[in-house]
Amino acid sequence: MAMLGAQHLDWEEVKSFAVVADAGSVRRAARALGVHHSTVSRRIDNLEYALGTKLFDRQPEGFVLNAAGEEFVTAVRDCGVRLNGAERSISGQDGDMSGVVTVTMAEPIAVHTFGPRLSEFTDMHPGIEVHMIATTSILDVSRREADIAIRIDNNPPQSLVGKRIITYNQTVYATQEYLDSQDFENDPETARWLAWDAGEDKFPDWTKETEFSKVPMWGCFPGAAMQLSAAKGGLGLAMVPCFIGDREPLLVRATKKKPIKARDIWLLTHSDLKRTARIKAFMTFAEKVLRDAKHEFLGTT
Repeated sequence: MAMLGAQHLDWEEVKSFAVVADAGSVRRAARALGVHHSTVSRRIDNLEYALGTKLFDRQPEGFVLNAAGEEFVTAVRDCGVRLNGAERSISGQDGDMSGVVTVTMAEPIAVHTFGPRLSEFTDMHPGIEVHMIATTSILDVSRREADIAIRIDNNPPQSLVGKRIITYNQTVYATQEYLDSQDFENDPETARWLAWDAGEDKFPDWTKETEFSKVPMWGCFPGAAMQLSAAKGGLGLAMVPCFIGDREPLLVRATKKKPIKARDIWLLTHSDLKRTARIKAFMTFAEKVLRDAKHEFLGTT
């Protein structure tokens, strides 16, 4: 069967093909696309008919790209990169102070640092609508999953432009009742550090900077909200950022030592977007908000 020209291909079918290629299964791809799995199967069948060749080997464990599929997915991904680049370039020429700005950042920064001040931005720029994505997941600014990233990262991707705003500090927190109930000097192994990782060493190096180096790790609480909740319940010691821990009335600092440096906070966007008026406006606002919160990030309030 002769292969049709690209102008005859259906974009939804091509997009579904790319998602199935990444997901490895029609059902997972359907969930990602928000459609029924039969719709995805039909699109793949139609695309293969249009191209005149099979793209996948249907196996019990899922859909596996064959040689033709590998070649086609490379072309599709290359096309996607070009389209995203064109979109960013066109957006970068936009001088209009209206439209949507999508910003991604960790939830504690979104809730505590930006949430109370966003009305200031909307007062200054009523035509700009802010879409906030509060997550610790790394969204891809290059693929326009977000326009601006406020990223906690000591090594941000070189594909983005921006600046390091500040390095936040962290220290040890617990309830006063928990601290009073423990004999850290004579019987430290009956106390608990709340572990961030399930496979974390019982006595990791980072605890040596504290007075609690002989206290073992316990459990697994891979998130600041979980660490705080468990610590507030009197479960153990938590090492968390000062701008989070200091806000908790049930917690106290468990040490008189100065907070220790943790990670950098960067304000980033893509180079093609940095000249866009609404992006520049939010970047300027975001830098001021972050710098105004300097003492909270450093734990010197």
